[in-house]
Amino acid sequence: MEINRVLQGNENALYIIGRKDLIEFAITCVDRVLAGQEKAPLKEESEKPISQPEAVIFLGKSRQTLIKWRKKGIIKGHTLGGRIFYLKSELLAALHKENA
Repeated sequence: MEINRVLQGNENALYIIGRKDLIEFAITCVDRVLAGQEKAPLKEESEKPISQPEAVIFLGKSRQTLIKWRKKGIIKGHTLGGRIFYLKSELLAALHKENA
């Protein structure tokens, strides 16, 4: 689905979208909001968030480990639409702390 085409439309419409399209839509909306800010976004703010399943694969850790790290404050989970997303830079920092 072409998210930008949907966002530019002036008419009301009903769309049936999949999970990946919804995530793309959320990221596009966040990017547009950040682009409208007067100050330049920080590196972390311009980084694309990844979903919890993607974070599990990226780190090679279990879902429970991510939850435990989030509760302990080792990593920060970013909530968007009731789902938790992570920034790769924060995950890498946590992984380096664990291995140090």
